[in-house]
Amino acid sequence: MTTLAALPIAALLPSIIEKLAAPAARLVIEAPPGAGKSTALPLALLQQLQRPGRIVLLQPRRLAVLSIAHFLAEQLGESVGQQVGYQIRGDSAFSASTRLLIMTEGLFVQQLQNDPELANVSLVLFDEFHERNVAGDLALAMLQETLSLRTDLSVVVMSATIPAAAIAAWLETDSIVRSEGRQYPISIEYRPVRSDQPYLKALIPVVSEAIQRAEQGVLVFVPGIAEIERVLESFAHRDDIECLPLHSQLQRADQQRVLKPATQKRVIVATNIAETSVTLPGIDVVVDSGRERVAHFYPQHGISRLLTKRISRASATQRAGRAGRLGPGICLRLWAAQDEHGMRDFNPAEIEIADLTQFVLECKRWGSEPAQMRFLTPPNQTHVEVCESLLTDWGALAHNGTSTAVTAVGRALAQLGTDIRYGFIIRAAEADSRATKSLAALVVAQLEQPPRGADAEFPLPPERLQGLTLQRWRYWLQYFKIDEQQAKESWRNADTAQLLLHGFADRIAQRRGSSDRYVLVYGGGARLHETAALARSDYLLAIDLTFNENSPDALLRQVIPLSQADLEHPAVHIQEQTIAGFFGPQQRLQRRRQWRLGAIVLKEQELAGSIPADERIEALLSVCQQQSARTVDDLPLRWTAACRQWLARVAMLRQHAQELDLPDLNPVWLQQNLALWAAPYWQSIQTLNELQQWDPLLALKQQLTYAQQQQLEQECPATWQAPSGRTHAIDYTAEQPTVAVKLQEVFGEPVSPRLARQQVTLTLDLLSPAGRLLQRTRDLASFWQNAYQDVKKEMKGRYPKHPWPDDPVQAIATHKTKRQL
Repeated sequence: MTTLAALPIAALLPSIIEKLAAPAARLVIEAPPGAGKSTALPLALLQQLQRPGRIVLLQPRRLAVLSIAHFLAEQLGESVGQQVGYQIRGDSAFSASTRLLIMTEGLFVQQLQNDPELANVSLVLFDEFHERNVAGDLALAMLQETLSLRTDLSVVVMSATIPAAAIAAWLETDSIVRSEGRQYPISIEYRPVRSDQPYLKALIPVVSEAIQRAEQGVLVFVPGIAEIERVLESFAHRDDIECLPLHSQLQRADQQRVLKPATQKRVIVATNIAETSVTLPGIDVVVDSGRERVAHFYPQHGISRLLTKRISRASATQRAGRAGRLGPGICLRLWAAQDEHGMRDFNPAEIEIADLTQFVLECKRWGSEPAQMRFLTPPNQTHVEVCESLLTDWGALAHNGTSTAVTAVGRALAQLGTDIRYGFIIRAAEADSRATKSLAALVVAQLEQPPRGADAEFPLPPERLQGLTLQRWRYWLQYFKIDEQQAKESWRNADTAQLLLHGFADRIAQRRGSSDRYVLVYGGGARLHETAALARSDYLLAIDLTFNENSPDALLRQVIPLSQADLEHPAVHIQEQTIAGFFGPQQRLQRRRQWRLGAIVLKEQELAGSIPADERIEALLSVCQQQSARTVDDLPLRWTAACRQWLARVAMLRQHAQELDLPDLNPVWLQQNLALWAAPYWQSIQTLNELQQWDPLLALKQQLTYAQQQQLEQECPATWQAPSGRTHAIDYTAEQPTVAVKLQEVFGEPVSPRLARQQVTLTLDLLSPAGRLLQRTRDLASFWQNAYQDVKKEMKGRYPKHPWPDDPVQAIATHKTKRQL
């Protein structure tokens, strides 16, 4: 049996085992990659910890589950499924004799749901907790509630980057163990990409350089599978190196090939799965693109976007560390050293940015509100509310007094162990024919594990399925109790669109005119990908939406054409409503009856007769609220210079005279409260043009009381009276309130005037007799004493008809020439 005694964590194992020998132990282990926390520690616990019950080791990724299980079983000289077992979605190997079960965090959530007391489990270890997956955070929050039922259950949380003290405080324990990593010196070198060059194009020559410099192997980090294939394609012609991909959708045999020692120099191109989840042999050079692909949930649309983003400094450190496992290494980074100042310290927890639909359903199924559970990072409350609303609309939740509870439909969907959308498809097929069940197995398998290189054709026939997609197809056939041969023959007899609408009714897209552009139910735009161009139809069902961070429109890669009859599907909820709005090229105010599916107008007709005042006002308000107001210019109103100046004056006085309790008339408030301050003045407006010509100033002034208006005129007046007796407009929209005045009009003024309770100095733009700027000053006294004499020397000969006294403070202010005086 191979010894693991050389790993850094080995020296700490006696102390760890001693701490875990006590019932209800709480332990936090902070150890960087290479310390042995995923291998040496579980093996030592298995061999030395004398506690009844099974040990459960949780991993965020399936690849890590499989590699660790096979490695530890090999150390024991056994097959997987004996003392060491594993469990992932659709695959498992364990028995009654299994004492160490390695599983994904998502499956552990399901185990807790089915057995909240975790009978026969004595210890749970959370590995790689720094990855902060939603499933991991949820599992640990649920487990903390289980601990009140199991006083003998122990918990270990292991992290490579999150400071142990923060986790320990959250778990209410002071038991912390810190281990050093096993890493040799790493030389960090930077290869910044030119601003006019795509980073992927710049990556290829850097990988070539890495191959030349590597003695053993190169690990290249890129955001996703498409980039992996692009890099591998660039080096496919070389016989002197072995090129391998590494990502979560690889078949098990291909994953194991990457984890085995190399027989020649190799290049592994991977996603961030290779940061911490697996140990790759024979790597001494790392090439880091500095990018990763992250799913961000957009609650206003109810969709997630996969965005390519810059990695955090913690991720950059993790990636570089992969080059120093076996000896001194090199890391080539595709950015400049100074760029690191703008990088985040850590990646945000997934619970802050992700789609929480499944999360909310699991919390409700557990019997708790998300806000009541203890999370290291609280879930995004807006995401929770949106997802709870979606689940209620879908019938998975139902209102129960002031909250919602899981329905029988929701429980059935959760127990299927797949995405809730796919669950609706499975449930619909269960009550249908064998052909529909066969089709459901086929489409759900390809939704769960999308086949590569098949963007346009959906679904692929069973004969073309491979790897994990094939595995999932067989799983669902077994669920439906259908023979493979029967499924291959019958699936084409079912209606794909009708089946998919059960889970994707909110993904309908309507064509805009005769173009390749579409509008989706949620209101966003979309365009057909070139591989889907043959699917042009007035209505489409969008199966695969992808997004580019540089474009607001979605890209439709996989679509199903829909007919008018498909829109009568029971899952398609069409609403009939009567609205008043501005229609046609002339933007006339009309009253129409519409049949809508979200933002899609399926049919409409104009209604005769006058438009009620409340509907007309509502139409006007709607026009002003079509986009978020960041500035007043986002509101389609006539913002005159007088309006802008008045708003700036109010803002200044509000800042320096808080006791006056002036309203905060910022753009957001103005937009959100249009019905309060603007609509009462719209009674005679009939057209959009009239709205755009309406002057808001009178309505704005009414937001101040008479006393506040008097204070505004006194403390922040619209004009300033110069010593010459003439008045000049003050510009409050400048960086500082400023007035432009000819220098001669300021004679006799010893110091700069002040505004707003004497707290703001008025900036003076002192002009020549011809109106050109001579000096800008906020300190008039200093100007008279210093700069004035130089200005006088230069200007006196140019403008001899105007006065240039030696002592301007004692002189009489004037706008006249000497002759006129």
